[in-house]
Amino acid sequence: MKELNEMTVGDWIDAKTGMRAGAFKQLVKTAKAGGIAVPTVVNSNFNPRIKFESLSGDDTEFFQRVKDTESVNKFNAAVKAWSKKVEAELKASAESRFGHRISDQISEKFPKLSSSIEINLRFDNQYKLETRSVGFKFARHGVYLHSGAGTGYGGLTGSKWTDKFGTLKTTNAASMNKMGTGERRAEHWFNDIIRNNTEKLADILAEYSLDLVMNLDGIFLSE
Repeated sequence: MKELNEMTVGDWIDAKTGMRAGAFKQLVKTAKAGGIAVPTVVNSNFNPRIKFESLSGDDTEFFQRVKDTESVNKFNAAVKAWSKKVEAELKASAESRFGHRISDQISEKFPKLSSSIEINLRFDNQYKLETRSVGFKFARHGVYLHSGAGTGYGGLTGSKWTDKFGTLKTTNAASMNKMGTGERRAEHWFNDIIRNNTEKLADILAEYSLDLVMNLDGIFLSE
């Protein structure tokens, strides 16, 4: 049986989709207790997001900003407009890559990945006046398609787990080394759209306040 520290992203995705929820949760808990990083793509609350953070960490700066109603409203509107533009580009990217292939329609709720994509704006916790992050929600199979993982297309090496019916499962030998190949080629439909638009978002922040900067650590899908 493969050790946790040897599991690839593909192995984690296989485990997420094949294990019982409670068993997978315990697997994640065991990995974290051992200091093993768990790929964000299998976290239940995975939501690619750009956060806006204060350089000074000073609440006075924040209070001064939100007192200027016209300025904060202009900022919020600009961030929303940016988000809608990026959302449209992500939908177009997903549709052009996956819209017509039956093999990519692996979600009953969202047969097409493009129909699941939507923006998720969050505001400051205290007053809900200032946009503090921009997130993009989409069906989980958007991550799998990005990675080239899915049924019959496992990671670099196999692994074992008990599925939701209590049956011992292993990565199919025929699928090993196939993640990112064949019908399930990795399709990096997300990251380039974000990269191509971050400069404009940085300009929006700079125009509003020099105290706010973008944190991009949680936005990109693993490549």
